[in-house]
Amino acid sequence: MSNLTDRRAGRLLGGPGRVPGLDIARGLAVLGMFTAHVGVTSEDLATLEGWLGFAHGRSSILFATVAGVSLGLVTGRTTPPEGAGLAAARHAILARAAALIVLVAFLDLLGTRVALILGFYATYFVLALPFLRLRPMQLAGWAAAFAVCGPPVAYYGPELLARLGLRLPRDGSGAFTDFLLTGHYPAVVWMAFVLAGLAVGRSDLRSRSLRLALVVTGFGAAFLAALVSEVMTAGAGGREAIEANHDGTLSERAVGGKLAWDDPWPTPDYLWLPGPHDDTTLEAIGSGGFALGVIGLCLFAGRIGALVLAPLAAVGALALTVYSAQIVAIWAVTASGFDLLDPPTNEPLGWMVLIALAAATVWRVLFGQGPLERVMAAWVRWATGTPRVR
Repeated sequence: MSNLTDRRAGRLLGGPGRVPGLDIARGLAVLGMFTAHVGVTSEDLATLEGWLGFAHGRSSILFATVAGVSLGLVTGRTTPPEGAGLAAARHAILARAAALIVLVAFLDLLGTRVALILGFYATYFVLALPFLRLRPMQLAGWAAAFAVCGPPVAYYGPELLARLGLRLPRDGSGAFTDFLLTGHYPAVVWMAFVLAGLAVGRSDLRSRSLRLALVVTGFGAAFLAALVSEVMTAGAGGREAIEANHDGTLSERAVGGKLAWDDPWPTPDYLWLPGPHDDTTLEAIGSGGFALGVIGLCLFAGRIGALVLAPLAAVGALALTVYSAQIVAIWAVTASGFDLLDPPTNEPLGWMVLIALAAATVWRVLFGQGPLERVMAAWVRWATGTPRVR
């Protein structure tokens, strides 16, 4: 009985080699996406709904950043892979990306109106392959470059295409353009988060100085981005005026007509906005910094924190399963006649969070790895010809 209890306690804490703080951060990201999808939120920070509004944009960015950290952990941690090890790591990542594409294809068939991140997630993995050999400072430099240069490319790229007489793809043949430039999570911007996470994953996560640096610089960057945005958007007439200009340009382009070079271009003032899915440099710095700060705080959890926050860590360890189950639940409840994506109160969100925490905890204690995580691991072993370690 004692051995069984010890085994189950070990599963709850993740076992050797697992980083509890990272599971906690991933769990926060998943539950944050729950909130973004089915929560009732507002911009009034004097209310609970206002605080829940922080989940918009930031939770998916945290998810992508944690993915980068995990990518570093599974490809050598502080030692970048070389030679045969690098080839094996790339093979495994490609196999994982292919499985994610299959999974998101099924989830997309449910038609839940949720902007699914898993397909983009798979693309980020593939795009990260050339960066696996880089050191933390090099990765941080590339992350900064994507954060600064990516948003203008995502913003003005479609305008440039329209003025060249090229149409934006409107069907499946445009998947590459959608993933890279025009989609809900454009890689030219979001690779900043993945590479920032990879830089963290290449560092010593046990280092107290690293954790402090993540907290201080991360939340400091978030504060600075918000301050700069406030000043610059006020000077441009406010957010509503900027968005009105931007929306008019989008409406004109959506008609599908060719734009001339002397037609009005979108205002560059839009790039001062820091809001969720604005995909601007200030969002990349602000929300990306916020994600790094959260990861730093979670890494301070330690063994006691891992026990206290075990249900949250369980959600993070079973993130693929919990995220997918959430989409199926939204589909099933909505099909029954109740639109879970537009609830009148936060009661459905509360139930979803409680069920996810309880179910993930029980599963992790009894079985360890989640069901979809088991399938993913088995597929990667088969695709790479790697024997199972017992």
